[in-house]
Amino acid sequence: MVFYDKLYVSPEIPNPRKVRKDLMRGKGHLTIYVLLLARGPQGRPQLEIMHCANLQTAYYKVHPPFIVGIAEGRADAIDMVKRITEESFRMTGQWNAAQYLASRTAFENQRGE
Repeated sequence: MVFYDKLYVSPEIPNPRKVRKDLMRGKGHLTIYVLLLARGPQGRPQLEIMHCANLQTAYYKVHPPFIVGIAEGRADAIDMVKRITEESFRMTGQWNAAQYLASRTAFENQRGE
């Protein structure tokens, strides 16, 4: 599991450091959702919203996810994507939040799956 160095964290999460440690240890949280930066069609970056329990599947043990955000609930995760998209537009003039994040991280240098 790889975390973005400027991780987006919901203000409703009282102790993000603990949640992050719990995710690394495989401990679940009922209401925690993560935002992943993943490779989509043709290797293009895309943002995905996923419940943290899905991180315990065999796939993510072999292919460590690149986590860019931690949210309290699905609605909060959707709001977080909206905020990132608005930030992307302000900074680049483009609405492509995933490409914006990929350009700010080591994600572009990671091998495609």
